[in-house]
Amino acid sequence: MEPQPSAKQWPFAFIAVLAASAPAFFFGLGRLGFLGPDEPRYAEVAREMFASGDYISTRLCGCLWFEKPVLLYWMSAGGYHLFGVNEFAARLPSAIAAVSAVALLYAALRRLGLPRLALAASVVLATSGIFVAYARVATPDMLLTAAMTAALVTALLFTRATGRVRSIYWGLSCMGMGLGMLAKGLVGIVLVLAILAVYFVVSGQLRSVRLRDWLVGIAVFLAVAGTWYVPVTIRHGWAFIDEFFVRHHFERYTTNEFGHTQPVYFFLLVALAGTVPWMFFMIPAFTRLLSLKPRDNIRDSVMTLAWVWVAVPLVFFSVSESKLPGYILPIFPALAIIIGAEIERVWMGDRNRASMLALWVTAAALVGMGATFIVYLRREPVVLSGWQSVFAALPLGMALVSAMALAAHKPRALIAGAAGVVLVLVLASVVLLFPTLRDEVSLKSLSLEAAAALRPGEKIGFYLKKEFAPVFYADGRVLCEPRRGTTFYALHQDMVADALASEPSLILITDSRWLEGLENDARFTSEFIAAQDDALALRVSLKK
Repeated sequence: MEPQPSAKQWPFAFIAVLAASAPAFFFGLGRLGFLGPDEPRYAEVAREMFASGDYISTRLCGCLWFEKPVLLYWMSAGGYHLFGVNEFAARLPSAIAAVSAVALLYAALRRLGLPRLALAASVVLATSGIFVAYARVATPDMLLTAAMTAALVTALLFTRATGRVRSIYWGLSCMGMGLGMLAKGLVGIVLVLAILAVYFVVSGQLRSVRLRDWLVGIAVFLAVAGTWYVPVTIRHGWAFIDEFFVRHHFERYTTNEFGHTQPVYFFLLVALAGTVPWMFFMIPAFTRLLSLKPRDNIRDSVMTLAWVWVAVPLVFFSVSESKLPGYILPIFPALAIIIGAEIERVWMGDRNRASMLALWVTAAALVGMGATFIVYLRREPVVLSGWQSVFAALPLGMALVSAMALAAHKPRALIAGAAGVVLVLVLASVVLLFPTLRDEVSLKSLSLEAAAALRPGEKIGFYLKKEFAPVFYADGRVLCEPRRGTTFYALHQDMVADALASEPSLILITDSRWLEGLENDARFTSEFIAAQDDALALRVSLKK
């Protein structure tokens, strides 16, 4: 039997985990321009809030824009105040939320007397592929994840506490629900309550929440969520309610208006792939599911909550008509608990055929990840110096050493190696890949050229290209459609002509394949402004 670590050793181990994983969340946050259609729009709403000093009305390019709640914008505006208006400041809230989720998970499990599980789960969460990715983008998904994690783990602590401490934990849980509501709307409270309801029924604790607890919880929730929902509703009334709740909650869930349709099993695949490189430890985890006895011991109670935490959002979002990977990001702390329990067993020498299979497949996956990184670098026009070549080969080298250690019956080395490979891959990608990917994954360069070419009063629009980087990089000088509450996005040439009826000219961001149609339209004159790969910026006006 190995000696048990002392109580003082576990905090130091956790600090070491945070110190090692934090660079994966924070290092090089500003080295890439904003990605996709969402990041630049969220960053621009925060910029306009920061510039105007109006922290209630959310605006995009001057138009009211009620797609998401305010927490991300408040935090990004705070980042702008501290670090200037840039990508790092806009993405900083997600990185902070990621560290907070890892810390909350560890602290709660440690408080419940499960220090090894706490450490294993926090390592798995901090090094899961999708978790690292969303920690580095300016979207509200990670803020919702941290808020839901806070709400659920403190609710679990509430069920195990007595007296005044019990009330404090319940208040903290309801505060987490309020923050979730500020982060991403109704899902921040609906999912938490659904998860807790199922867990309380399964674990026989349905009556553990007394009437007094509900009253205090409602008061705390309203006090937190009301900091924005009350003033914005007073100021904008039905216009806010209709756009925010009706359109971006109920219609987004029940219709495919926003074009995010996916098959019903989509989120199950995301859940498995998102835990890379740890996904194969779900194999032994599934074999233990039916043996859980949540009413008998604290470990089984935690594991039961984790499984419910995974299942409820998966079912809820799988029947939705709109599906994006970030929707189920809040289940990954629960998956980290489930996988962490298997990692803990392996670490302590409790191994069966399923866990050995998971170890060997994980070893193969790590080698594949390292080799793929080298192959991808060779496909890119990257000239590596001596130390850079060593850095590029380091993930593969670590993976091979870990696999050889497993062959030598040292599974602990493979577990440590898996976490190390992920962290090194992130750092190597920032240093070696980001400089070459800068113009491949973001329209920052084109956006800055288009912004520099703008005439006084002229604005930018989009024609059959949903890459809204200019929204941020042109400081909001983008044509807005007040009736639709969004930036101008033309689906056909008649929409361009209608916009130009009230604008002397527009700089259109479009794709090269649509250039011929614009140039051959007898109604328009066009002037080339800039190009970036297949993307183009054209000044378009009506012929006189």
